[in-house]
Amino acid sequence: MTYWDPIFDIVIVALVIGGCIVWLIEFIHNRYLRHQHHTQLQLLHNIPVGLCYDYKGNILLNKTWCLMWDLAKKPKTFHQLAALLPPEDKKFLMEHYQTLKEHNLPFDGLIHHGKQIFHLRARPFEDGAYVLWMSDLSRHQERLNQLQQNYNILNQQKNLLENAWEKFPFPTFIRSAQGKVIFANQAMGQNNPNELNQCHWQTRPFQSDETTYTLTYGQETRTEEEVQSLVREITASHRRLCQELPCAVCLFSANGQLLACSSAFAQMWHLDEAWLETNPDYENFWDTLQEKGLLSRVMDFSQYKKQQREQFAELSQTQEIFLYLPDGRIIRRLMIPFAQGGVILLDEEKTG
Repeated sequence: MTYWDPIFDIVIVALVIGGCIVWLIEFIHNRYLRHQHHTQLQLLHNIPVGLCYDYKGNILLNKTWCLMWDLAKKPKTFHQLAALLPPEDKKFLMEHYQTLKEHNLPFDGLIHHGKQIFHLRARPFEDGAYVLWMSDLSRHQERLNQLQQNYNILNQQKNLLENAWEKFPFPTFIRSAQGKVIFANQAMGQNNPNELNQCHWQTRPFQSDETTYTLTYGQETRTEEEVQSLVREITASHRRLCQELPCAVCLFSANGQLLACSSAFAQMWHLDEAWLETNPDYENFWDTLQEKGLLSRVMDFSQYKKQQREQFAELSQTQEIFLYLPDGRIIRRLMIPFAQGGVILLDEEKTG
């Protein structure tokens, strides 16, 4: 009769239970690692940056990259990926990527895909592996383009005002709150000290960006004939200035008479040279545009013209308005107060 030792049974059971516990712990650990790995992959796929992982010529793109480039089918190699770019960008990318692989030199650059622009960076990751990531700069570029357009308009206005100040025949200068002269026109430098001492000087304080400045200008005592000649000279210089400007600009006097306009303005509003030579007034200008069918129809055009006259007469600072024409064009107009109550119209087409 064989004797079975109960201790042996206990050992066997303990080993089985221990094995089950070890297996269960390993199972739970592996499941946790798989979940953690899955979470990390989801994060890499969905971060707001396009990622590309290159390992020995084979690439893996995250979802963000595919969405940015609208890829229905993922490329398998880096050459296939570069082939999706314009020729110049493809050449840039291939040359720098080859340098990266040969000398481990990281690089940054801008690349285009369709109408979009991206900032691309590439770095060595590990032996035989490289990582690239890119950010979409399209919206930033659109904003920069808009800012550049605004800057160009402001620069044109600045140049226009500078030219007007330089042609202003009276000696004029501007002083800061500390008494330092920060601007003086040509008339200040062209007149000798004796002539400047004979001027009657006027001062006008004004504020800009919460800083007080002082505008000072000198007036000479002249005969009526000299004054009239001077006014004619100033008016002629204003006309020449408007006619030579490359932008669509028009100058009206304080009583609404059209003094001058550039060829770009006449072309934009289909104005005839013969009509311009008649020096029409502000109301006649609107009547002509209405007759040519360049304005959107309004229920009461007389009331519309009245509003335009009031806006012209009450203008005290630069105003921006938009005109929506029947042919689909959108015109951005700046109404700028000018010397002696005049008004400058500066138009720019903003269609599209």
